[in-house]
Amino acid sequence: MDSEKLLYLIEDAVEAVDKLAIEYKQFNTESEPISSTKKVLGLLKAAVENDPQQISEIIFRAMDDVGMSSYKDFENTPVEKAIDDLIAFLYEEVSVYKRLEPLRTNFGKGNPI
Repeated sequence: MDSEKLLYLIEDAVEAVDKLAIEYKQFNTESEPISSTKKVLGLLKAAVENDPQQISEIIFRAMDDVGMSSYKDFENTPVEKAIDDLIAFLYEEVSVYKRLEPLRTNFGKGNPI
């Protein structure tokens, strides 16, 4: 896995989320879905920086949920594209990512990660 490319895609997604929060009044950095998205992207970034070969499955599962919810939450925005690019990279480069079960109902409730 190309960890430098993965970090670039994560940074691109975080930047897109930050810009969206600034540009649109219905979003802000403290509310959902922005805060959960940034939290998962931050966890993924930290895991890649720490040891890209030992990323926790639960972080991948949370990222899968972010990817699925981005189609609804960030429809037709640069965030949707940035997250889609990140998910596509994970799907192609990380063998375990293809067979993951999403967190679904646990996502965003309490502190599941």
